[in-house]
Amino acid sequence: MESSFGFLTLIPPLIAIVLAFLTKRVLISLFLGILAGGIIIVGGNPFSGIVYTLDTVIKSMTDDWNARLLLFNLLMGSGIAFIWRLGGSEALTRWAKNKINSRRAAGVGAWLLGIIVFFNDYINAAIVGNVFRDIYDEFKISTEKLSYILDSTAAPVATFFISDWIAFQIGMIKTGMDSAGIADISPFSAYIQSIPYNIYCILAVCLVGIIAISGKDFGPMLKAENRALTEGKKVRDGSSPMLDVGHELGEPKDIKPMLKTFFYPIITLIIVSLFGFWWTGRPGDNIMEILGNSDPAKALLWGAFAMSVVGITIALSQKIMNLEETMNTFLDGFKLMLLACGILVLAWSMGTVTKDMKLAEYIVTLFGDSISYSFLPIITFIVGMFVAFATGTSWGTMTILTPIVIPLAFQVTGDAHLSLILAGVVFSGAIFGDHCSPISDTTVLASIFAGADHMDHVSTQMPYALTTAGVAGVMYLLFGFWKISPAILVPLGIIILIALTYLLSGYYNNKYKLSGLKGYKA
Repeated sequence: MESSFGFLTLIPPLIAIVLAFLTKRVLISLFLGILAGGIIIVGGNPFSGIVYTLDTVIKSMTDDWNARLLLFNLLMGSGIAFIWRLGGSEALTRWAKNKINSRRAAGVGAWLLGIIVFFNDYINAAIVGNVFRDIYDEFKISTEKLSYILDSTAAPVATFFISDWIAFQIGMIKTGMDSAGIADISPFSAYIQSIPYNIYCILAVCLVGIIAISGKDFGPMLKAENRALTEGKKVRDGSSPMLDVGHELGEPKDIKPMLKTFFYPIITLIIVSLFGFWWTGRPGDNIMEILGNSDPAKALLWGAFAMSVVGITIALSQKIMNLEETMNTFLDGFKLMLLACGILVLAWSMGTVTKDMKLAEYIVTLFGDSISYSFLPIITFIVGMFVAFATGTSWGTMTILTPIVIPLAFQVTGDAHLSLILAGVVFSGAIFGDHCSPISDTTVLASIFAGADHMDHVSTQMPYALTTAGVAGVMYLLFGFWKISPAILVPLGIIILIALTYLLSGYYNNKYKLSGLKGYKA
């Protein structure tokens, strides 16, 4: 159903996003966007709008899922604090000097680990960020680069491998199949068919590797990397890093750094979280059913709690800290995450506003439903990008679009295969917005665990995401008109991305007149 607010539905996210880019102040930008939406929803009364805004923020904080994720973040902060003060980060950095001996190796290492940790996007960002944050500092790599790698592997990778994402996506495909009346194909088989058409996610992960291997950057990221390499500044002057461990926690304890103080908490986080997925997903005949039944927020919360407990145990059992120091470290870890939690709450609140105003439905209706299949893939991709970017949620975008696109395509073509593979296109558009929007929780988490200024992360990542989206859009046009196989489209897209990376890197090097970054030479 189309939104009764019409074009006014665009105002809240536009205010939040535009102000965030102009002011670099995400909290106030989000709040003003939510307030604008509240005033519109209540009919123009500013006082009622304020009441609506405050009630929406409270509901976002008290929602079971959101509350668990907030506590997950706070406990992750405590886990990080123990890793730092117990010397775990310092031990890893010393170890990495012998194993990772170049900026290229550091970039490729983070990229590969981002692919390996595929079972949840939040854990992906937490683990890869914790492993490489200090390593990147050692090799003078910007926090913007690390946050880009975290953001462009976490969600895209989670859409392909065994994760809580896949269970959700299969459920959305089933909803679309039921609406279309497609009964002779299993939802899981339909999901497998859609994977090669999730071209944006495939290319996004590939571009991270291209950038990491070649050392070629472009756009604002080139400036950030040049600043880090030539000036030794991992963050921009005047920025507000989402996580600044050294500044907030001071120097580690004066003890011999031990790798176990890094790896024991991280391994505990992984094991307990995986156990949580299994435990909350029981009963289930197979791993997909278990993931579909699981409670990811609860599993992650258990993992983060166990991570903090291990930190406390090491501190006390090894007599590295007394009880007072241990509790202070635990609470100081909470402080690390306060800004991030504030942004998450307001981002969720903005999602509530756009849902109440039916923003997604309004955008979908703008395109109508009288369209040939030739244009359907590219239009599906573009609509998914806009909806996800404006709402900051990929799952919400998938929930809206998948049940619409599959029956629409089936009505146009009568071909179940051509209809079901468009689910991959929906996922591509949804992930673009989710990992680029400043109001997306995954974007916030990438900034947190990289220790980056949030808007610096968004602005430096955007050219890479738009480049990838442009290439993916061309591939969708080629498929729509000529039904070219993904076996050709994906390699072609990768070749184009490689060429564009080198061309844009040369162009921006000349534009910015930089000499510090012309690829890796050491």
